Amino acid sequence: MKAVLLGSGWRAQFYHRISHALPELLTISAVCTHDRERALVLRKAGINAFSQIEEALAADHDTVIAAGSPALFAERMHFLMNRGESVISETSFLSLSDEENSAFLTMKGAVAEQYPFTPLYASVIASLPLIGKVSQLSVSGLHNHHAAAIARLILDLDDRMPDEILSRDFSSSITKTGARDRIIRTKEQEAYTRKLRILSFGDRLFISDFSTNQYHSALYGKRIEVRGEYGVITEEGIRCVNSEGDAVFLPFIFHRGHAAGNTTLTLSHVSAGERTVFTNPFYPAGLNDDEIGIALILSSYSQKRDCPTIRDGVLDARLGRLL
Repeated sequence: MKAVLLGSGWRAQFYHRISHALPELLTISAVCTHDRERALVLRKAGINAFSQIEEALAADHDTVIAAGSPALFAERMHFLMNRGESVISETSFLSLSDEENSAFLTMKGAVAEQYPFTPLYASVIASLPLIGKVSQLSVSGLHNHHAAAIARLILDLDDRMPDEILSRDFSSSITKTGARDRIIRTKEQEAYTRKLRILSFGDRLFISDFSTNQYHSALYGKRIEVRGEYGVITEEGIRCVNSEGDAVFLPFIFHRGHAAGNTTLTLSHVSAGERTVFTNPFYPAGLNDDEIGIALILSSYSQKRDCPTIRDGVLDARLGRLL
């Protein structure tokens, strides 16, 4: 699949790394960045980069990946929709109002909401049949639209909105351990806010527990708990009642091996007991969990298989805004 990539920031870098690791899946034929100086720097580095979207779209491409600045998101999505472009959009719908987003509900394309396809959450989703009808979900580790995407899928909400919301924000501090690009060992304190939301959907309950520093702290891990009629699934594995009526525990085992060409460990598959609940089809390419999820969406989209739609992105933002 040949793509024009709109954007050159942190999210856009996922696609460059995927293209480098999996050239048979993704080729970036051009990049568009709104910063003219940035485009010049990228061209000097050998990237076919432009500051004008029309110039970038002149390159040969099958699809456009919209991963640029949220400030330009709505304008560019309207532009691409009017051109009839095939679009894979990043998750910037949260930056728009519900009214602004309504224009994209019927737009063709996909949204790169990777979390349901990353190894942990995909393993949980694949294991849902073992616990029967699901009634409750608690997630800690994802904010807003990302948490909403997991909730909409696991609780089968589609476009449902909660009947009741209970909220509490609690300000505190803890030792700072990291930033987006580095480990921090200074033992300095950082302020953060813990945001607790309890959403009721009739017979279904969603609890979101997110700390504003959670993505870059080594002190919090990702936590998930799904309760069903036959058992519970967490990030550790599955506790359920088997056909003989015995309560059993099937731990999730994340199998890793050396990535192609280096000593980095990358995930090959996840097992729970004798079941394989997730397989990384790109192993041994050196992709992290987020990149595996995005690559799975790209693969499904290129092969015209089901994947998250732009409507899903809009609905994730609508629910996620409440968190």
